Amino acid sequence: MFIIVHTETCTAIAGKISDRLEDTRLVPVSEALSDPEILGDFDNLGLVFEKDGKETPEPMRSFIKTVLGSYDLSSLEYMFSACVCDGSPAHALKIVEKLCSRVGCAPSLSITVSPNAGSEELDAIADRIKSGSIQLAKGSLGTMWYMKAHGIKR
Repeated sequence: MFIIVHTETCTAIAGKISDRLEDTRLVPVSEALSDPEILGDFDNLGLVFEKDGKETPEPMRSFIKTVLGSYDLSSLEYMFSACVCDGSPAHALKIVEKLCSRVGCAPSLSITVSPNAGSEELDAIADRIKSGSIQLAKGSLGTMWYMKAHGIKR
């Protein structure tokens, strides 16, 4: 089962991605933060969020650090992160990857999705998720410094 955790702003895009995958459930990040048990058991995880300035929104960072950090992720088969933005995701995808790696998982696929994504783009994203093709956002030393400079900690 795929659980797709999303920010409130990205509900529509998360829903469109979910519609193209089989056996999925959408969970707003605010609900997952207030009641982590809502996630239940899952083999696959998706994180869908908007770019907040140059980074990941605080609720998604908190979710990764507190909720994912308390889960046994040893049976996690696949994980993707999708930053909904026009243009470059800046550091948003890289921050998610770094935070996830600190709690014992890492996105298999890190992608940017246009806020006005049409059927063709969403179909291509769903195909990449289903095929398991891996494309990680390129990490850099600059991301570490960016996180430190902006007070983004574990």
